[in-house]
Amino acid sequence: MKKMIIIAAIGMTTPFLAQAENAAMATSEARNAPAFEIIDADQDGMITREEASSFSALEIPFDNADTNKDGSLDANELSNSRQAGDSK
Repeated sequence: MKKMIIIAAIGMTTPFLAQAENAAMATSEARNAPAFEIIDADQDGMITREEASSFSALEIPFDNADTNKDGSLDANELSNSRQAGDSK
């Protein structure tokens, strides 16, 4: 009987452990991603394609992230693109 309880307990906790591991990995990746202010080299509040190309850690398709198609990324566009990448 004790073995069944132990096996059931392990089986019920495994999904939670996997979820915690995924959350920890996402947090770690977010820490490694450069901050908007760092990418925005000229500090004009927008990230140009040229500024973005200097950071391979972005790993986002610039045109997909540029939702308003103005040729640059604002903080919201960058944040939204990172969140979309995290959900994949």
